[in-house]
Amino acid sequence: MMSLFRISGWRDMRARLIASFAIVSLLLVGLALYQFERIDEVRSSMTEQKREMDKRLSSAKISQFLQELDRLEGELKRENDAERAEPFRTIHQAMEAELSRLDFAGSTAAQEDLLALREKSAHYAGEVEKMAALLLDENADPLELLEQMDALHSRTAAENQTMLDISGRLSAAADRNAAAAQARSFERLQDTLTMTGAAALAVIALTAMVAFLLVRSFGGSVGRLEHAVGRLAEGDLRERIGSGRTDELGRLSRQFDVMVDRVHAMLQRSRGVAASLERQSGAFRESARVTAGANEEIVRSIRDIAAGAEMQSGLSEETRRLMDGLGADMEAIAGLADGMLKLRGTAVSDTRSGQQTVARLQETSVQTEEGIARMFEELERLDGFSRQISGITKSMIDLSSQTHVLALNASIEAAQAGAYGKGFAVIAEEVRRLSSQTKDSTAVIGGLIGRLQQGMEQFRASMEGSRSLLREQQEQVAATLGSFEAIGGSMTRISASIGEVHAQVDRTREACGGLRQLAAQVSGIAESAAAAAQQVLASGTLQDEEIRRMALQAADVHELSERLAADIRLFLLREEESREEAEGGGRAQPDGDGEAAA
Repeated sequence: MMSLFRISGWRDMRARLIASFAIVSLLLVGLALYQFERIDEVRSSMTEQKREMDKRLSSAKISQFLQELDRLEGELKRENDAERAEPFRTIHQAMEAELSRLDFAGSTAAQEDLLALREKSAHYAGEVEKMAALLLDENADPLELLEQMDALHSRTAAENQTMLDISGRLSAAADRNAAAAQARSFERLQDTLTMTGAAALAVIALTAMVAFLLVRSFGGSVGRLEHAVGRLAEGDLRERIGSGRTDELGRLSRQFDVMVDRVHAMLQRSRGVAASLERQSGAFRESARVTAGANEEIVRSIRDIAAGAEMQSGLSEETRRLMDGLGADMEAIAGLADGMLKLRGTAVSDTRSGQQTVARLQETSVQTEEGIARMFEELERLDGFSRQISGITKSMIDLSSQTHVLALNASIEAAQAGAYGKGFAVIAEEVRRLSSQTKDSTAVIGGLIGRLQQGMEQFRASMEGSRSLLREQQEQVAATLGSFEAIGGSMTRISASIGEVHAQVDRTREACGGLRQLAAQVSGIAESAAAAAQQVLASGTLQDEEIRRMALQAADVHELSERLAADIRLFLLREEESREEAEGGGRAQPDGDGEAAA
């Protein structure tokens, strides 16, 4: 393996890794193929074991069939009934089906026993058929029949026992074959486990050896590269690797040296730029600070002027708004005065109409009261009629009860009269049924009359309430009529006052119009001044913000330049190497042994 890594074609790290993992993969593939083969053999053994178990079950079924056939043959012998042969034939057919499925081709003795069992089964069935035929023969001598039946029974019993012995041997053969198949399955599984464990140990050992060789081949170069990167992270740009390897690590080390050289040159140039930037940014920061202070004073003065102009514009606008509001109020008052003049005539006519309407309402209330009095009289008369009807219904209920009793007595008399009283009994039953219906109907009518009387009482109470409300309404109508007469007198006096108010409103409206024009002119002048002041203030504010931003940016630039110079000073460049060597520092030797580690 070491000589393989030293070949010039294998100096590439990628080729080493591919070769190492290819060897491990081939070993794993070989192990997998071996396992697939052994698993297929185990599957075959298990299939064979299942077939042998099926044979054993078939042998057990055949033994059960033979026992059942022996029982049926014995019943046929004892009962001398030919019909007992039919169940025997059914079970024998099932046994023949099981025998046809059995096959012991791999065992000569078992196959011979199977053939003998099939032959004896056919002969056994033939003997039983002979017994059934003897029983069906009506001309047979009873004594001769008994002797033949005994002889046939003895032969069939012996053949049944022989077949049971053969079935037992077949079952034992199936057991032996199943046990052998199971043993082969266990043996193959054990071989597979042993081979898998050995292969796993071999893979682990090979992987460990490959990993050790790979780590040993590039461990030293990675360590030197890690050391150089660590020094670079600390800011030391004097470290170089100088590797002579030809693989990826060698190329990476040389590219690292080139990168460090370029960064070293860039930092040397950046030191001068950072020093110049630090000086220029300091001067620019001071100039921006002075300019920002002067512009702040200018903006403060402009803001005071704009505030005064804004206040003047606000006051002018407030004055104009108040005058507009006053004019609008005067217009509204004038409109109300005009409306009052128009409504004066309407109110007078409405007042007169109201007086006439209230008078008619008073007459209607009197007529309504008279109608309610007449309704009370009719209601009293209706109540009397309902009481009379209630008395009549009670009398009808009493009559129906008496009729029912008489009908029962007539039925009893008709029953005592026997056949001569049947017609009278039918009539008495019909009278009793009619009296019951009459009593029920009369009770319903009585209930309706009671609810009618209850409703009339409620109606009488409602009419009493309506009469009281009508009397209150008449009193309120009289009071309303008096109020309308007083309103008419007041409207006459109000009409005279409305005319004087309308004339005064016209004079005030003309004065407000002149004031509104003057306020509008003053407000326009103030708004123009405020707008101009706001424009100046906006320009000054923007200028102040820009100057402040420039001052902040100048401060940030100066701070960044200081930080940049400080950060650049953190790096150690080659011009400082002589001073550090004098103090005892030394530079690491370059990696010149190349492939020595490999």
